[in-house]
Order: sequence, then structure tokens, then C-alpha cells
Amino acid sequence: MRKLPVEVRADVVKAIERNTKQGVRVARVLAPDVSGRTKREIMARFTAGGMVGIVEAIDPQAPREEKDRAYSIEHGRKKGDRGTTEGTEHMHTTRSYMAERAKKSVARAVRKAAKRVAGNV
Repeated sequence: MRKLPVEVRADVVKAIERNTKQGVRVARVLAPDVSGRTKREIMARFTAGGMVGIVEAIDPQAPREEKDRAYSIEHGRKKGDRGTTEGTEHMHTTRSYMAERAKKSVARAVRKAAKRVAGNV
């Protein structure tokens, strides 16, 4: 992907951004809504100049207690003095749903940009 021309990269970055933001919306729909806090903390992060989009349940810079809370909501608690719970797996479900869709969208963006560069559009 690094060897792609600038015109193609711009279309791919736009497709990745669109898909990642849609992933955030899907994750927020699937997240449990007790206080609304879990839904508010779901966010998108982009790296490698926009070529990688990540849907996160919580900010990576958040305190350890917040990360533990987000993890226990996703995967449940298996042991401890507060009992056990079942996880909701809303992030896993989102990842599964968006994976194939994002792959097709990026391929479509590459084809479209290649046609434009070649002068076929």
C-alpha cells in the first residue's frame, strides 16, 4: 500500500475513514446502554497517514481502571470477589461485520482510482 500513487492513496484513505467511522456507529449500536458511558467512549483512531483505521472501546491513554472496565464489559468477568458476568462482545461482533465490508470497499476505491489515473473515467 505504501507504493500506491498519491491519487490512489487519497481514495483509499477516504474509504478507510468512511468504513472506520461506520464501524464506530455499529459498535455504539451494539454496545450495552446502562449509563451511556460505554457508547460515548467508543472512538476511531487512524494511523499510518490514514491507511489504518481502528475502532477502540476506550482511549489507549485512559487509566488502567477504565481499561479494565471496558474489557470486563466486552469479555465479562470470570473470577474475582464481585462474581462472574457474561460479556457482550460488541467490539468483536463489529469487527466481524466490518472486516469483509471494509476489504471490498478498499478494493473498490483502488479500482476506481486506477481507472481515473489511467484516464478511463
